[in-house]
Amino acid sequence: MQFGQLKSSIVHNWCELAPISGLLAMGNFDGVHSGHQSLIREAKKYGKVTILTYSPHPAIALGRVKSPFLITTDIEKQSFLSDLSIKDIVFLNFDLEVSSMLPDEFAKKVIKGCLNPEKVIVGYDHHFGKGREGTTDCLERLGRNLGFRVIIHPEVRIDGEMVKSTVIRELIREGEMGIVPKLLGHPYSISGTVIKGQGLGEELGYPTANIKLDSEYKLLPPNGVYSSIARTKQGNFPAMLYIGSSPTHGIDERKIELHLIDFSGDLYGQRIECDVYSFIRRDKNFPSLKLLKESIKKNKDEVMKNLKEVYK
Repeated sequence: MQFGQLKSSIVHNWCELAPISGLLAMGNFDGVHSGHQSLIREAKKYGKVTILTYSPHPAIALGRVKSPFLITTDIEKQSFLSDLSIKDIVFLNFDLEVSSMLPDEFAKKVIKGCLNPEKVIVGYDHHFGKGREGTTDCLERLGRNLGFRVIIHPEVRIDGEMVKSTVIRELIREGEMGIVPKLLGHPYSISGTVIKGQGLGEELGYPTANIKLDSEYKLLPPNGVYSSIARTKQGNFPAMLYIGSSPTHGIDERKIELHLIDFSGDLYGQRIECDVYSFIRRDKNFPSLKLLKESIKKNKDEVMKNLKEVYK
């Protein structure tokens, strides 16, 4: 994901959608993982590709999840898709009207009536329409009746592990950050805006950029310290990523902080992105600030060691 590639995505109501040329690829594409990438490579064999995805994610819009859930925010998703040379990305507003459409109604109104693609490609486990009633078999039948061809992309496995967003979410929650990039096909990324913090890192000699996430639903790995590479408009820097509540300072609120190694400057108000590479240590309460500072120095050395192959 290239820094600053995109600033925002435009979310369309279904009646605003315009006809496309070529093939339509439909799905949530949360994570833009290796399975999604395989589907997009297949789609490109047929010519121009337009992505149709949803905002907010249907699980969020329907209230099925209340806690952090997204592997990629809309901005991150759009950026990863653009990395795959996909220029036409349509975010459909998943509102009450769209969520209430039966599969045949969605196919007639949205797919055929608005977008009118020559072909549609979806993953093997794709569902659509009210209550996820529409299956791939249903879509193939509707395609025959409405005049568009449907291509079903098979499952993708890596090292025997099925590549699915649900699997990757669980691995992130468990902190298996060594496995996650293999299934994603890229590092796990966290992005947001740098906000003013309490200056605790600076007091310890390790100033940090405090990050306000793009979405409250962005999924994070467990609290602790991670090696990462930060991307800013000033360039890319090795970084210590801290996710936690600063228990040594008696703070309860969870926060995301980045110490950019060998960087000096003001990042307030800027957008920042970071790729998460490896787990360094769990969040813990140190008996003194002196011991915390000693630990941070060791963490920094370990970060540089772990990033030796990816940061050159």
